[in-house]
Amino acid sequence: MPLKAVGSDVDGTLTVRRGDLRVSVHAIRGIRLLESRGVKVILVSGNSLPVTAGLSVYLGSSGPVVAENGCVIMYRGQIYHVCSGRPPEGLLRKLQDLGLRPSWQNEFRYHDMAFFMPRGVDENSKAELLRAVSEVAEAHGLRVLWSGYAVHINPGNGKGEGLLRALELIGVSASEAAAIGDGENDLDMLSVVPISGCPGDAAPAVKVKVKFVARGRGGAGFLEFARWLLAKGERN
Repeated sequence: MPLKAVGSDVDGTLTVRRGDLRVSVHAIRGIRLLESRGVKVILVSGNSLPVTAGLSVYLGSSGPVVAENGCVIMYRGQIYHVCSGRPPEGLLRKLQDLGLRPSWQNEFRYHDMAFFMPRGVDENSKAELLRAVSEVAEAHGLRVLWSGYAVHINPGNGKGEGLLRALELIGVSASEAAAIGDGENDLDMLSVVPISGCPGDAAPAVKVKVKFVARGRGGAGFLEFARWLLAKGERN
């Protein structure tokens, strides 16, 4: 079956490398290459809708935009809400009491709320803090997603559900799509399509789940994946 769409994470996948927020020129080349072959690129991000939609315009991706870890979709100017509700204010205050710093994007979010780790926290302390955050959030029936950039408190089922809804909007089945991501919050998205990939510097938990692990970091890995997908299609 021909490839019709690719869902892509943004931070760590289209950026220079994991932990870097600069968009990679290699990723731009990969997006333009896929689009030139009739493959729609769908941005699937933990970022807010305004940030993700703006990136889509400037990067040149033509598919729907999926923001807030699958909670919100924009396509042809219309907004679709996959999730309902948002974390209660009392919970958000508890997270700040634990030392988390709220993202400036929260003002523009509908459902998923993002927080940054305290400055200078080491890996052991980070793991302990994530466990504490999970206990607090799960008591409210909410998921905690760690992107490698931010801690997300999410009332939905993740990026996978968002990508599937986006594919429905453009009349593409999951069997006609692929996905790429670098973080643990991408795992459910990578599992809903038959072909998945990740950059060379993706989280270890991602590398063991995907079918294609690129050599290059970040956007360079995205370009490798795009070329591999197109070559695979030509062989089939």
